[in-house]
Amino acid sequence: MIGGVPYRVWANRILAGSAVLYALVFVGQFYITATWYEALYWLVQSALIGSVADWFAVTALFRKPLGFPYHTALIPRNKERMISGLVNLIETRLLTLDQCQRALKSVKFVPYIDGYIKSDKGRQYIRKALRSLLHVVWHSRSEREWAAWGAEKLRYFLHRQSITGPLQQFLTDVCKTNKHETTIIKGIMLLQEALDKPQVLFWLTNTIDREIQARKENILSAILIGASETFDIINARDMAMAMLRELYMILERWKQPGSTERLVWMQQWLGPLQELAYNSTVGKAIDDVWQRWIDEQDWEAVLESYVCPYIHNVIHMSDKEDTFEEGTPVNVLEQSLQELWAVYSKNPELEAKLENMCQHMAGYVLLRSHALLGVIVRQVLGSLSTEKFIYFIESKVEDDLSWIRINGALVGAVCGLGAWSFLHFIYEPLLALWGL
Repeated sequence: MIGGVPYRVWANRILAGSAVLYALVFVGQFYITATWYEALYWLVQSALIGSVADWFAVTALFRKPLGFPYHTALIPRNKERMISGLVNLIETRLLTLDQCQRALKSVKFVPYIDGYIKSDKGRQYIRKALRSLLHVVWHSRSEREWAAWGAEKLRYFLHRQSITGPLQQFLTDVCKTNKHETTIIKGIMLLQEALDKPQVLFWLTNTIDREIQARKENILSAILIGASETFDIINARDMAMAMLRELYMILERWKQPGSTERLVWMQQWLGPLQELAYNSTVGKAIDDVWQRWIDEQDWEAVLESYVCPYIHNVIHMSDKEDTFEEGTPVNVLEQSLQELWAVYSKNPELEAKLENMCQHMAGYVLLRSHALLGVIVRQVLGSLSTEKFIYFIESKVEDDLSWIRINGALVGAVCGLGAWSFLHFIYEPLLALWGL
């Protein structure tokens, strides 16, 4: 550009200016006969001739100037030959397989990967990929199938755990420090609510009744116990209600903050709790209860009703196209990957292995795809229409072609002025000297 104006515009301006100036000078020659005017006439005439000639030559490369059909539109007419020549040049001179392989060996992939992973664009792409991966994994099964799968894994995990050790540690800590008093009080309140249920009274009544019936070992004891039952001296329901009422009152005293009675009992339990680990019978009984409790729970229903909907909502928290809220699984996973990359990318051995792997992958792709390079170039250029093909070539050399036109006008003007000077100052004086 010259002064912010493209060279092509300048070339057109010079052509138009030369034509207008020549028209003025042509008319003026009939009125002005000065020597300097002859020089101006030759200069302008030659500039116009040079400008028109180079405009015709440049335009003839791509189109038919003024509709002239002979030896014009050279590039469109030879489109296939040019494409074949360009493909041959690329395959045999510019981008041979050996040249590409040598260039590939000089490339270091890890710095590019590191820069991309840490860039905003790279992090955004990683988040989108993680979001898509989470969606694919989650929707690969129904929530019921995930619940069944999770229940199986959960049962397997829980069955391999012993509850005795953690329970002993927790209860010992509770009895020794009383730092979980709020939790204990809440537990006591829940236990009181459970004791108020009719099922508990029914269960305890049946338990006492079975124990009473078991005491009827002989005729005498059966007669005595039977008589006591008849006269309502022994009543399983009354005994159960009395026991529950007494237990309820004890719990009522224990749930008071800082209850001395509760603290005394807890200190008394501390010794047996500390010896629990050495009592295999008690430990086995606790673990057996734990194992039965695991088997009795409907883990599938629990997971399907509570866990699966929560996971579904969490996974879909980042469904907006370019918005990833903090704390979502996508962000958490992406930040974890960034931290892992920051640690392991600084390991020289891992960096060398990653670089070597990238080199092998790129080399394999290059070896398999190099033969397609010429095919791709031919297909791309061959698919262009004539006008687009002309634009493709012309846009690459437009400035150079415009300079050819500008230089044509300048050179024509100089040559015209030089020819006039030769004729006026040398040729005509010699003719006059020789008397011709």
